Order: sequence, then structure tokens, then C-alpha cells
Amino acid sequence: MHIHRSLKDVFPESMMSSPHCPITELRNSNTTNIEVCSPIDIVSLLQKCDAEIFDGWDDYPGIFSERIQNTLNRIVSVAATILENPEEGAIVFSGCGTSGRLAFITTKTFNGRLKKEGKTPCYQYIIAGGDKALFTSQEAIEDDPVEGEKILEQTTAGKSRVLYIGITCGLSAPFVAGQLDHCMKNTAKFTPVLLGFNSVDQARNLPIEKWDQTFLQVVKKLEHTEKEGKGFILNPIIGPEPITGSSRMKSGSATKILLESIFVTAHTKVFCGQFVRIPDFIKSYKMVCDSTYKEKVDIAALIEMAGRSLNAGCCIYYLGLDNLAIMGMIDASECPPTFGATLDDVRGFIREGYAEFPINEGNISHLGKHFRISKSDFDKDILPTLSKDDLIVVLTSDTDIVVDHTTKETKCQKALVFIGDETEKMPTEVQSLFDKTVNVTLPMSEMSRTLPEQVTRGNKQLYAEMSVKWILNSISTGAHILKGKIYQNIMVDVKVSNNKLFHRAVGIIQRYSDLSTAECKEYLLRSIYHTDNLKDDQVAAPIAEHIAMATPQQKIVPVALVAAILKCPVDKAKSVLEEHHVITTAISSTLEKVSSDAL
Repeated sequence: MHIHRSLKDVFPESMMSSPHCPITELRNSNTTNIEVCSPIDIVSLLQKCDAEIFDGWDDYPGIFSERIQNTLNRIVSVAATILENPEEGAIVFSGCGTSGRLAFITTKTFNGRLKKEGKTPCYQYIIAGGDKALFTSQEAIEDDPVEGEKILEQTTAGKSRVLYIGITCGLSAPFVAGQLDHCMKNTAKFTPVLLGFNSVDQARNLPIEKWDQTFLQVVKKLEHTEKEGKGFILNPIIGPEPITGSSRMKSGSATKILLESIFVTAHTKVFCGQFVRIPDFIKSYKMVCDSTYKEKVDIAALIEMAGRSLNAGCCIYYLGLDNLAIMGMIDASECPPTFGATLDDVRGFIREGYAEFPINEGNISHLGKHFRISKSDFDKDILPTLSKDDLIVVLTSDTDIVVDHTTKETKCQKALVFIGDETEKMPTEVQSLFDKTVNVTLPMSEMSRTLPEQVTRGNKQLYAEMSVKWILNSISTGAHILKGKIYQNIMVDVKVSNNKLFHRAVGIIQRYSDLSTAECKEYLLRSIYHTDNLKDDQVAAPIAEHIAMATPQQKIVPVALVAAILKCPVDKAKSVLEEHHVITTAISSTLEKVSSDAL
């Protein structure tokens, strides 16, 4: 792009990327110009980035490195010990945002398997912000290590042995830091595991409000705990995200793959007496990835349909059963904080509602429409309002899917995502009810060459979930690209809803301006407080107060960015954005003007 080249002429290269930037916050060189790509090219670029999960990135230790594999095997041994006596122990997954949602679905899966074995369920999940955060962002709680410690203590009361896995992709969440610290104070009970995707020295080293440690200091303590054999750091490097900092994508996929690899291996060892090589199981996910992206033409068609919906001011709805529906709900919940989407733009529904969604707090549909999640809720709340540009995406791995008459007669766009194996084919008469079908064939026979067939067949559902995740991430990301929410693979309309995103917003402003960090922070505060004359108490306020003010607002970062580039008042920046309607067009036009003036 001419704009990208002229920017390098005007601004130093160091501002476009930083050697000190954590890997999870770096820009992925594969997707630098993804916002000008066609849907098919978007999918191809996402495939290239997802391949880095398995192929590694740069010279860093990846998922198949000796250190990571040894760590995985040692965690399996701890897990197996607890599974042999699940009544007295607990396995706890904890995280914020996407990490907490993946903690929930992993808990649901493996508790279900324990019940089938006639054993007491011992898996538990913690998500910062409680069960509301499974649906809508409650990210301010991420910044509270004391609350994290308190919840972990309550969750594990009465348990004599606990395997704790704290998931924070960027090694940055204070909520998880507080829990790790609590575990290290009591290693007789807890075995702490930190799961993330940066090197240890890239853990966040910024002060945490109302606490006396940084995340880096906690990680350094965990390194000593690991040397004593009482804790683990599981941090394979998988490279930057396709959309900068969007850890819901590669990091989320790698999180799911690693957790399932650990606990499938542990369950198979304890309950089947079989040994599964973890590298072989991880490679089976690579086969799923390859099989999913073989359908890139059809996935691209869904991106085009989804983009049409969003650009028409309409919505995308995922409908399904059980865990595939939950993957849809997870993808939908990630769109507001990632793209500045509304809670209505992308939503997920599960057929039996909370009966298939066993959360800690039970049925919370009374909290409002965005917590009404059953198919009957969809039929009552959404179906009567659908227009021709809305999009329904049905998710299934069942060839006996029943398409009800209401869905058949709906005049909106309709798509089907079917995940089957070599022996299964969706009937033509069912496919004919949809405008587009994505048929993914899981390579079960190929997997069984390196894994026992009992293992591959027994985990078909996990493979289907992973395939659906890759497809839905492609659809929602591609649709928002088509809507103009991404500029040069940067989330320029990110919600400033927690500490991490506050600092990311400052970084975005600095990336495209010639200003210092302090000046960029000032422009961000001007946008948050709607003023060019900040008061002393506003400037001096803790970041938590800025976040509380910013979270409910729209276009905070775009306004600050345009104001910083043009060095203009906030109101002028707002008028520039209003003139262009599409955020990325406004930013592109503004940068081009500055570049032209400078030249």
C-alpha cells in the first residue's frame, strides 16, 4: 500500500514495531495489509498464521520443543495423581476473557468424562468477573490480584491437593498473578502452572494497582518453584497474532490444544491404562487445522455473507447444540472488546439453554437479553426481527440435524457448518435449505496411524470444536475487516476495558503518530474525558478510574488516534470520523494527509 510506504518515510521504523514488545503484542508480518485483502486471501493469511502454532516461530522454543514436551509430561503426572483420587483433589483452570471461557468448556468436557467413569467431578473453572464474563466483557476484574486470590481460596476450600493452571496468554493478567502467588505460598496443597505464550522476560513488569508485585516478579518466583519441582511454566512461543494482540485467535487455539492434550493423555493413562505420546496427539490437531482450511473457499463465502450483514447494520447469529454451540458463544462474546462491536452484532445460542451450559451460578437469563441463550429465546426475541441481511450460522457435527420450520422459512441469509468424518455426509436435502455449507471432513483414519483408534474416535468432539473455532474466528475477524474495524492488522477500535487494553491503546496511538508515550496517553485521556483541557485530578487518577470511564464508551481509540495524528482538538477528530463513517477510511485518509504534508 502506498500509505504504508509513505508512513515509513515519515515515521521511524522503530515506531512500527519494537524489539522490546512482547511477542503476543507484535504485528504478524504475514497480515500487515490484511485489511485490503479479499475474503479468500484473508482466510489464506489466517491459515498461514495458525500454522505457526505447530511449526514454531523464529528461533524460540515452540510447542514441540524438548522443554515444553518435558513440562507437558510432568503436568500429566500431577494430573493423573489427582484423577486417581478425585474426591480429595481439584484441577482448577483460571483466566480472564477468552482464557476463562476456554477454562469453562474444558471443565465441562472433562467433568463429563469423569461422570462416565463413575468418578466424582474434580475440575473447576474460574473466570474473572464471574459467569457474566462468559457472555460479556467484565475485564476490569482482570486487574485485581487480591480478588483472584480470594476466589481461588474459596474454590479450593476443603481440597487437599490442587493442580492450578493459570492462563494468561501475554503473561500479564494481575487476576492470575494473585492466584499464582497464593499457590506458591502453599505448595504442599497447590501445584501452580502458568500457561502463556511469551518468554519469561517479557512478562509484564508494570506496577499493579493496590499490590506490591509486578507480574514479572511473580514469574521469577515461579521459576524458582519450578526448579524445586513444585510448579511449572508452560510457555511455547507461537508467534504474533494475525490481528495484533488478539489473543482469542492463535493463543486461544493453542490454549485449547495444550489443555486437551494434557488431560486426554492423563485420562487415557488413568482410566484406560494406555500411553499416549503428547506430540502425536498435538499433531492430530494439525491435521484438523489442515482439513479445516481445505474448505477455505467456502469459509471465505461465509466471511462475505457475514461482512454483508455487519455493513448493512444487521447481525450474525450462531445456533447449535452442546459444545459446538458454546464455541459459537465464545466467538460472539469476543467481538465487543476486540472490534468495538455492540453486544447484538454477533450472538450465540445453544438449543437447550442453561441445561447444556452448566455454569457455576446456574440460569442467569434474568440479567437481561444478552443472557437469554436458548433456541426458544432466539425464536422469541430474534426470529420476528430478522431481515434479509441478517445471517444465521448453524453449527453441527450431526448428520441427523433437524432444521425446524421457523429456520426453514426465515428469509435471512443462512449458512451451515458441518464437521464430520470420512464416513459421514450431510444429506443434500438438508444442505439445500442453506445458502452456503462448509463441510469439514476430519481425517480420522490418518490420525489413527499414529494414535490408538480408541483415542482418535473418543476425541472426535474435541476435534470438531477446534475446527469450528478456526472457522468462526475466520468469519468474525473477516467480517469486521470488511466493516473497516482493522487497519494494517491493528484493532483500531479496541475497547479500553482493562489495564492491558489501556496500554495497548496508548501503543496504537504511538504507532501511528510521532509522539512520546506520555503525549499519547494524554490524547487517550482527552478522548476518554471529552476535553482538550484535562484537569489535574483526571491526569493523576489511577488507570482503573480511566478504564471505568472508558469502558461504556464507543470509538475512544479512533478519536484519540485521529486527534494525535492531526494534533487537533477532540471535537475535530470526532468530526473527521463522522465524515468518513468507516473508521479505517478516516485513519487512512488522515495518515495520507500527514504523509503528504510532511513530504
